[in-house]
Amino acid sequence: MIVAVKQNKVLDQFSDLLPWAENLKDTAQDLWLKPISDGKWSLREILTHIMYWDRNSLEMMVPNMSEGAALFFADIEKHNQEAAGLAQSYHSLDTLIDDLVITRRQLFVLLKEKYNNTEKFTIDNRNYTYKKFVQLFIHHDEHHRRQIEGFLEQEKV
Repeated sequence: MIVAVKQNKVLDQFSDLLPWAENLKDTAQDLWLKPISDGKWSLREILTHIMYWDRNSLEMMVPNMSEGAALFFADIEKHNQEAAGLAQSYHSLDTLIDDLVITRRQLFVLLKEKYNNTEKFTIDNRNYTYKKFVQLFIHHDEHHRRQIEGFLEQEKV
């Protein structure tokens, strides 16, 4: 029972991105195409980047996570460039956020179904559990949330 509580806590934290992203529909409409600083991505690119990594996890990683599996992350630079390219196809912040939310919910459901923190596997020759994998993306989400929140706060002035 203790494992289930910890599991839900980690997965709940992973799903915290959903209401935050939905809230961006109200706060970022006129700023979503503006780079967050010189040489950096816009909100459109950052949100697509998050969604694209979720899609990779949904399609390539989580379905193959099992005891003893040897997995590999996508080439980070190439994957991020593909995400930035995909971002250009979004002409509406609401549509982008809807797609991000749908993808995150699908990934959340799959993780909830498969989550077994006793299973160990490797990714890029490093040891992982489901918890460690999810925490990696929670940290990734938090990094980008801080970037976006800082940008939106700066733009209020």
